[in-house]
Amino acid sequence: MQYRNSLKFLIVLFLPLSLTAQTAEEKDITGLWKGFMYNDTTQQNFRYEIAISEEKGKLYGYSHTYFILEDKQYHGVKKLKIKRNGNEVTTEETALIVHNYPIEPAKGVHQKNTLVFEIKDTVMILSGMYTTNRTRNFHPVTGYIHVERKKDYSQSALIPHLKELNLAKNLTFLKEENNIPAQETIAVARPVITAEEEKLIVFAAKKQEIQNKIQPVKTAVVTTPAIVKIETPKPADPIIGKPVPPQPTDPGVVKTTPIKPAPTATIKIPPPVIKKPEAVVVKPAPAKPTETIIAKTDPPKVVTPAVVKPAPVKITAPADPTAATDMGKRKIENIQALYFKSDSLQLTLYDNGEVDGDTVSVIMNGVVIMPRVGLSTNAIKKTIYTQEAGDSIQLVMYAESLGSLPPNTGLLIVYDGKDRYEIRFSGDMQKSSAIVFKRRQQ
Repeated sequence: MQYRNSLKFLIVLFLPLSLTAQTAEEKDITGLWKGFMYNDTTQQNFRYEIAISEEKGKLYGYSHTYFILEDKQYHGVKKLKIKRNGNEVTTEETALIVHNYPIEPAKGVHQKNTLVFEIKDTVMILSGMYTTNRTRNFHPVTGYIHVERKKDYSQSALIPHLKELNLAKNLTFLKEENNIPAQETIAVARPVITAEEEKLIVFAAKKQEIQNKIQPVKTAVVTTPAIVKIETPKPADPIIGKPVPPQPTDPGVVKTTPIKPAPTATIKIPPPVIKKPEAVVVKPAPAKPTETIIAKTDPPKVVTPAVVKPAPVKITAPADPTAATDMGKRKIENIQALYFKSDSLQLTLYDNGEVDGDTVSVIMNGVVIMPRVGLSTNAIKKTIYTQEAGDSIQLVMYAESLGSLPPNTGLLIVYDGKDRYEIRFSGDMQKSSAIVFKRRQQ
């Protein structure tokens, strides 16, 4: 009897541990994963997304890579074959669906990701190394990937492409999107992680894989430039400073010679001769016209206020009466909130999906500031001055046309000093997306 009771106690004691271990390994990984991909060769970071779906027990999905080079956006969408073994997830490219790279990608080169699934502070993470296969003309390329699962699909760069390519219907997790209740509060946009911060994540993750032989080589390389920089400035400063002080002492001795006071005594003799020009001094009275000339120069001061008058011209874009004509009839959805601190914000617009002729008008606090802008992979820029607009700004992205592949999707990049925000929006003929800007109180 005592044995049976002790056995029940052990089962109750260890059952929660076995269940938690099982759920950690069998956690559902389908969904949208966003992060970055680091290339070891170029030492560059690229925005990277993975969409994982499941059908009849088999995993599959798509990947999206994009980067901006010289104000032009480049992207590529690929189909993935996905396998999972416990907490290890491998994804392998099977086809390049669409891209706009400046150079045609090499044929036969595929990328394989070996990722580890883990949960940190309720955040689901896939991270690990990737490599490309060796071909006859290309060596393998390696790198690191870090992506996190996201519940908000509206800020995805991949989903709009799949929707416009009619491939989103293959993603089972998108069916849950309609069951998510609408939130009353809008999400606050956060600055996009910088390349330096991404490198720190990469180096921290790869630290365990670096061989001990490589570490002393790196330290030796770092120390050598430090010595060179310290040696060069020190000898240069005393050499330049010393020759300067002796020069002023030489001319000082020459000027103090008492030769010049003698001619001053001889000059005192001609004062009686100077009395004659005193009568001539009356003649300089006609110098008064010079005063009138000065008076004539005063009127040009009136020109200065004329220069100030053009400054209030704040409308840089010509008024277009055909822009945003149905503004009052469409529903406005605030999708993001952004806190700013600078006196000016730079707005940059791109198409967020396939370039199909999407056209938008940007409205700031009820005024059209960018009428009928055609979205593409090329940057369209506009600077707004927050001192003129106030502490609260609302930008409405009004769809003028849906293009050949509805809906109207776009990417808005906002530069607030050193901070950079990426906001993706979409709209149609019934609703418009809006971004709210509020000044951060210091």
